[in-house]
Amino acid sequence: MPGVIETPDFDVVIVAFNDAETLPACLAAVEALNPKPCRLVVVDNASSDDSADIARNAGAEVLSLEENTGFAGGMNRGIETTNAPWVLLLNPDCAPEPDCVTQLLHEIHARPQADEIGSATGLLIRARGANLVSTKTVDAAGMVVTPSGRHFDRSAGSPQEAAPQETAWVFGGTGAATLFRRHALDDVVYPDGQVFPESFFCYREDAELAWRLQYRGWHCLYVPTARALHQRGFRPESGRRGQTWINRHSVKNRFLLRAHCADVGWHLRCFPFWLIRDLLVVAACLTVETSSLPGLIEAWRQRHDAASRRRWVLSRATASSRQVSRWFRRPEGWVKLINDR
Repeated sequence: MPGVIETPDFDVVIVAFNDAETLPACLAAVEALNPKPCRLVVVDNASSDDSADIARNAGAEVLSLEENTGFAGGMNRGIETTNAPWVLLLNPDCAPEPDCVTQLLHEIHARPQADEIGSATGLLIRARGANLVSTKTVDAAGMVVTPSGRHFDRSAGSPQEAAPQETAWVFGGTGAATLFRRHALDDVVYPDGQVFPESFFCYREDAELAWRLQYRGWHCLYVPTARALHQRGFRPESGRRGQTWINRHSVKNRFLLRAHCADVGWHLRCFPFWLIRDLLVVAACLTVETSSLPGLIEAWRQRHDAASRRRWVLSRATASSRQVSRWFRRPEGWVKLINDR
């Protein structure tokens, strides 16, 4: 058994936009963390409700923005204001259990590769209601990716008893609740200071960051004993029918994700899966989901910025294209158990 370790300092950053309903439960969960964070920063994305006042009354440092910058922009502002060696990024509808961070850090430091672990994520369970009451459904058990370039929250929608119970290496962690090493974020931050690409606004920006971390050799650890509740407004397994705004950003960002991170080797190794998926998405935008067509146009307009970011990402890669692409082609479910380095 590994010895007892002293929990390193960590900060918490939450981005809120009209989240007055669930924010009290989220902040109460943060207050109950043991040990407590050094700083709790709530970035209010120009909410029209009482989100900012709720955060202030709970003792959080509140950064009020004049406009909604999305999850990406809000998190970037929040991360900039913190300086602990670890930072827990949380959604305002997420409630970590009191020992969540302790469990994550304990498992990180129990690994021989501890210094190479850039992030860690736990088992998220679906919650319901303003008080974030637990259900019996898995929300996420780490992020996995497929040859078509898609990314999924592992085990999302499955019964809680079927949740993965083994500590494992995963591609990345969901933006809803993941602990990041400060040095890893500093290592992959873009030259313009963006940890999360603000062209994404919201959706898939966590996958883009995970891909960049993989290129630099930073690992992500899934720890099933570190638990959190997550209400989640958009549920991938339920489909996106009727979610026009979400669909537009999702389409835009699926192409920007690859434009930022996929090299020639990835395209060759994952062919023809990504091409088939691309053709299906484009066909849908031109026929049954025309409301998503602006997403394609926005992605095209971002092509020069995306190409510049890709050149920067690939120029700094320390992991080979084959090593990173292997995550997308693993037949056993795109997860590596802890003894499968």
